[in-house]
Amino acid sequence: MNFNMRILLIALVVLGLFIFGCVQQPATSGGEVKTETKYVCSDGTTIVSNITLCPPVTQVSTPVVTPTLTLEQELSICVDMPTTQQGSFEDICYMMIAAKHENTSLCRKVATNTRLQCYTSLAEIKDDANVCAEAGTYKDNCYSQYAMNVGDSSVCDKIIEINSKDSCYSNLASKMGQSALCDKITNINQKDNCYLQIAMRTSDSSWCDKITSSTQKQSCLQNIQGMQK
Repeated sequence: MNFNMRILLIALVVLGLFIFGCVQQPATSGGEVKTETKYVCSDGTTIVSNITLCPPVTQVSTPVVTPTLTLEQELSICVDMPTTQQGSFEDICYMMIAAKHENTSLCRKVATNTRLQCYTSLAEIKDDANVCAEAGTYKDNCYSQYAMNVGDSSVCDKIIEINSKDSCYSNLASKMGQSALCDKITNINQKDNCYLQIAMRTSDSSWCDKITSSTQKQSCLQNIQGMQK
């Protein structure tokens, strides 16, 4: 082996010792190689050496989407519902949808014996006595019932049939204790009865004096005297 080859061989040996001497060996314990375990958390990005250090999982709630029905689809639900002694569930269903949409035209789908209730309910929901104008032959009854329910005597003025109007004034006078409403009654018997109810309500015999019937007036005075003993 010539001189140059020896020099090259020595250089390679020195280089090899230098390289292997610089490589870091894994930490050992008891002669065994000890490696560090890494964990990827459920979020897919966080890496930890202890899985308990992973951030808590946040559950994203999925919003519940309620399907929107058309009016025709809602009404189709009411078809062929049963009828019991208490009434028709089909009519109740129609009235509920009419109330939900404040749609008075849907009251025409209700049976005639329940239609008054439908219009009166909608008048109260809409806070508008004029809804009763759409009730056809039930119009006066609707006004009267609405007036009683909300305590508004001015609605009695809208009633066309005289006896119904008188009854409206009389019932409200008794309910609200407003004697002035008795003066608006045209029927004498109803007016006398209205004064009697006010007298009994207030225990005030002066209202008995307004009664035209002598028999009823006397009965009114005796009742008040009996109440005052």
